[in-house]
Amino acid sequence: MKWKSRAFDHLKVAFGKEPFSAKQAAVALKREMGYSDNAVYQVLHGLVKEGFLTKLGRGIYKVREKEIVLKEAITISDKVIVTLTSGNLIKAVKVLKEKGIEFMVTGPSVLTRFHHHLPRRLIHLIYVIDGAGEFASTVLREEGFQAFLSPKRGEVEMALQAFEDRDIFVIREYAKLEGNIGGRAVLEKAVVDTYFEATRHRIPFSEVEVGRIITNAFRTEKIDIARLLSLAGRRGIKGEMQSIVKVLVPNLPMPMGVANEKVEQVLKGITE
Repeated sequence: MKWKSRAFDHLKVAFGKEPFSAKQAAVALKREMGYSDNAVYQVLHGLVKEGFLTKLGRGIYKVREKEIVLKEAITISDKVIVTLTSGNLIKAVKVLKEKGIEFMVTGPSVLTRFHHHLPRRLIHLIYVIDGAGEFASTVLREEGFQAFLSPKRGEVEMALQAFEDRDIFVIREYAKLEGNIGGRAVLEKAVVDTYFEATRHRIPFSEVEVGRIITNAFRTEKIDIARLLSLAGRRGIKGEMQSIVKVLVPNLPMPMGVANEKVEQVLKGITE
């Protein structure tokens, strides 16, 4: 156990309370202890089995803490963890899971740590599989949530005015929930959906704030640009997203994309 204990001490120093990937652990342990990839795998497996590490998802680990924090986290890529910090959203997710509904939380409430100005109340965007929308919105309303099936922007604005102290849950149906892992959108999917919902005026959310969110995400996370553009293409906005990526990563060899009023509004949040 001594070699595992030494490895664990190095991981604690390197990552503290922050989640880390197997690749990051390999870099740290190779540098400090000269471990091979196979040895790192054995260490991680052993430390999880013996309760020193918590495995958050495929290839993502965290030093186990004595106290459990009331948050929900899920792996969305090899590097990124999405944490839901809204108590209302966590409760709603629990209800949907208990009812066996296939769903995906996406949009601005998945990206709260990238917000420049976090609103007092959140619009939670939840996509469900075709045919499950009515059931999902009904069970949420029965639990006291303000849930609306496929509302237009004006309807969402009216709901925000009518329920001044409540978060709003927007439910939309789709044939496929692409980019969905365990009920959460991967980071790139959440960015695409936030951009689409805001610029198409489906929810009352600032396009300038969308630009700030995208900028913060690119600054702090390793965005999979190929995945981002692929998901954008499925929503018919690949050209617009290329224009935004080109501003954020000017040296990236890719087409300039499409420039229109929607892109220009979002770019105000990027270039300000």
